[in-house]
Amino acid sequence: MGARHMFDQFLIQGLMHAGRFLVGFTLLTLTLFSVYSLGAIGDRWWTLRQSFRASTGLLKRVLPLVEQDRLQEALAACERNAGHLAPVLAAGLRELLDLRPGAPAAVVAREAMQRATAVEIERLERRLPSLATLGNISPFVGLFGTVIGVMRAFEAISRTGSGGLATVSAGIAEALVATAAGLFVAIPAVSAYNHFVSRVKVAATEMDAAASELMGADQRRPSREVAHATLP
Repeated sequence: MGARHMFDQFLIQGLMHAGRFLVGFTLLTLTLFSVYSLGAIGDRWWTLRQSFRASTGLLKRVLPLVEQDRLQEALAACERNAGHLAPVLAAGLRELLDLRPGAPAAVVAREAMQRATAVEIERLERRLPSLATLGNISPFVGLFGTVIGVMRAFEAISRTGSGGLATVSAGIAEALVATAAGLFVAIPAVSAYNHFVSRVKVAATEMDAAASELMGADQRRPSREVAHATLP
């Protein structure tokens, strides 16, 4: 018990003496977190904004071309587009162009669009896990700085024998700044993460719906209708 008590005393004294350095290190860490978080938020906002803007109206342009059996023109329209719907539709159109009409072609095309959808979701979700991590751990990093600041305040009391405001103000100020810094990083990160996740879900729904509509348009193609009419 004596050795354990000595170790605890040594650890507490070490933390108190290194308090200013630890609080500074905590604030520096939170500053780096904030810079990365704001960069990730800006990147995801721009990516999703551009993706949704580019995808607007693409399906309405592609479906009539498919129904008119102009698959090559529909594919070209998708390849010129930078939205999240374009790679999904393009994957299905390539399979429909490469395979002869029939049930196997439809199955292969749908599977290709499902794979493309998964790739697009991964692209849209890039950097979101790190944003969620920063939102979760930043308050705890700030809390660590808070604890160190309070310990510095108690150390000042024990050193001077006085508990006046002048004695504890420095440590309490550091504690409050660390708490505020942690919340400053966490609140925007969590809010942005929730918003972006909802937008990615909307994009995923749009991609699934677009794949289904493309297959419906494929069924109405003249070549498909002719093929079904000639079946015995």
